[in-house]
Amino acid sequence: MIYTPRSLKTLPMRGSTIAKPVFLAVTLILFGISGYLAIHAHRFIVHAQRAQGRVVEMLMESSGNGGPALSRPMVEFMTADGTKIEFKSTSASYPPSFARNEIVTVFYDPDEPQSAEINDFFSLWGGVLITSGLCLVFAGFTTAFYLRVQKSRHKQTSQAKS
Repeated sequence: MIYTPRSLKTLPMRGSTIAKPVFLAVTLILFGISGYLAIHAHRFIVHAQRAQGRVVEMLMESSGNGGPALSRPMVEFMTADGTKIEFKSTSASYPPSFARNEIVTVFYDPDEPQSAEINDFFSLWGGVLITSGLCLVFAGFTTAFYLRVQKSRHKQTSQAKS
């Protein structure tokens, strides 16, 4: 039998008893990771020192999927005590977000200046944004599974009573 979209609605939700808790667990894990990353980013920004930095090089990296190469800035800056630090940004982009010799603001922890970040939305909040988006997607699937199972149970109960 070939299933059309109309006949798909009448199929029993095989696997929904497994899928619902799995999707719920993934949603909760992503929610926790997103919260952790948000708190970590906020604390980093609040406690970090600021410095002027300069993009000294744009490192080209393969995107891994055959797409265009990603650019990752290499930045140098001076800490408050005069130490020269060079670091590679944790975020890469296409097209490049920065240009060689561009002056940027840098956040850094005085105890770990190597783990500095450029004052850029995606550099600071990208992980939170991605995990929050994934969390919303999985929450949507979880809700859809829950509503579909509830609707199926309601139908079965109504049919059993008649």
